[in-house]
Amino acid sequence: MRVLVLGGDGFCGWPTALHLSDHGHDVTILDNLSRRAIDLELEVESLTPVRALGERLRVWRQVSGRDIGFVRLDLATEYDRLVSVLTRLRPDAVVHFAEQRAAPYSMRSTGSKRYTVDNNVRATHNLLTALVATGGETALVHLGTMGVYGYGWSGSAPIPEGYLTVKVPTPDGDLEREILHRPTPAPSTT
Repeated sequence: MRVLVLGGDGFCGWPTALHLSDHGHDVTILDNLSRRAIDLELEVESLTPVRALGERLRVWRQVSGRDIGFVRLDLATEYDRLVSVLTRLRPDAVVHFAEQRAAPYSMRSTGSKRYTVDNNVRATHNLLTALVATGGETALVHLGTMGVYGYGWSGSAPIPEGYLTVKVPTPDGDLEREILHRPTPAPSTT
């Protein structure tokens, strides 16, 4: 399959791109490299060194014999280029990880708040619109951070982090099970 991995330079996107390529799929990464720019802005580095994307792609080619394509593209601001890429590559599937991922950064300042929402929501909107406009039969998997920001309460009870005990009805009676529940973000201090 031809697969686009949006946000393919990121924590989840890079291993996904490697996995798909390793399984014989034709993979192209689309990324605006914002995670790297935010790290520079904040003067921080990852605890695990993150090599330049060009180096990562070269090493992958050396160890696997397979190429992963790369297009530097900002999904939130470059709609026409996105349509062009979709038209040219005609992906069978798109895996969308292209969202600013750090809740603390999203609450850092007015600018970072606006960037996070604009980048995450507008990018997804542009992608959905472009997929319809290009008329393909592309499967979309969207795994991002916007679904967890700001949903810390359900009615009057807090939503727990980690594991949640639930009752599962069965013909033999209810069974209690623990299921992993998504994290609740920290409240804004700004």
